[in-house]
Amino acid sequence: MNDARLTKHWKTIEVQLSQAAEFLDEPDRFSMLEKELGEYRDYVDHNEFELAMDELAGIAHEFGCKTGFWRRLKKVAIQMDLDEKAEQYEKLFHDALARNV
Repeated sequence: MNDARLTKHWKTIEVQLSQAAEFLDEPDRFSMLEKELGEYRDYVDHNEFELAMDELAGIAHEFGCKTGFWRRLKKVAIQMDLDEKAEQYEKLFHDALARNV
């Protein structure tokens, strides 16, 4: 991959992670979650996107998220060629759907 394509690839992942974060439950709680979100932001700032994705997943497990959150994380995992995580997030998506029905 040339530099421009590589930069675009990682920027896309960064944007997708940011979009996934919007699907966390109760965004007003973010002020109470500063430590957790601070770690997520540090990972993104240092281009440690897999760790950022793991951090978001942990926050979602602890505080809840909208069903679509898991699909968003799945897209990120696919972009990063993390097939096992993509499958895990797909399962979590279907589990969340089953609970909401």
